[in-house]
Amino acid sequence: MTSNVGVTLTATEVQERVRREWQASPLWQWWGMRIEAAEEGTVRLGMRVTPEMINSDDRTLHGGVIATLIDTAIGASLCTVYDVGREIKGHTTTDLNVSYLEGVLTKEVYVTARVLRKGRTLVVGEASVFDQNEKLCATGRATYMVFR
Repeated sequence: MTSNVGVTLTATEVQERVRREWQASPLWQWWGMRIEAAEEGTVRLGMRVTPEMINSDDRTLHGGVIATLIDTAIGASLCTVYDVGREIKGHTTTDLNVSYLEGVLTKEVYVTARVLRKGRTLVVGEASVFDQNEKLCATGRATYMVFR
């Protein structure tokens, strides 16, 4: 990976960058999110589904949890193309949309995300949510504003 400052990073270094930025997040800690993989422009996160995250009527993972996973994963993928704290000061979501395709009924859930466009001010990314059987359950897209 080549950053704006001309430094080439290995996949392991990219994963460490994401881990450094996100593992201190109270939400990541509370939900038990973990980084499965990271490389330039993409991440894969995993999470155990807990009873508090389940809809009482149909026993599926709550849609708000899925939306948060999509938002969080795209935000994490942004950290693979920017060194937060050095290249940018931070970032925030300005737009998020989610398409729910299937209910998540498994005890684990995964989300893959990638940066579609890295701009000076805006970054656009997309994500897909899978159950532990790799069935596609939701997709989403988000736009982030970066602060310099």
